[in-house]
Amino acid sequence: MKILVALDQSNYATLVLKKAMEIAAKEGAELTALTISTAPFNNLYLGELSGNFLDKIRQGVQETVQRIKDQAKAADAKVNVVAQESPSPADAIVEYAEKNGIDLIVIGNKGAGAVERFLIGSVSSKVVSHAPCSVMVVKK
Repeated sequence: MKILVALDQSNYATLVLKKAMEIAAKEGAELTALTISTAPFNNLYLGELSGNFLDKIRQGVQETVQRIKDQAKAADAKVNVVAQESPSPADAIVEYAEKNGIDLIVIGNKGAGAVERFLIGSVSSKVVSHAPCSVMVVKK
């Protein structure tokens, strides 16, 4: 069994990863953590982004990757960590699941604010709607 846990840079992601590690341990599954940065795409209206700005964004993603690795190590769990840049986290998650034969996606229900959810739909809703496999939504 292959499990994909989709994580953002929030503190809430710690709970989502914990749940995914519990399921992976119980099922003897391979676990991959995917974190996605949208910042370079969301800030295109600023014009050409300076290298320093993009470096800081990428540094934040690398800090998230390190937190994931640290949490996995503390739990004595094996977690493959993948970081990507994409204008659409939901599309990136679904595409990763399709290309890698994922059996279960674990994702948090927190994300965009109420107005943004109404206008564009939350990442978790889009993943549930379009995923090629089962999706577990972890609520706080």
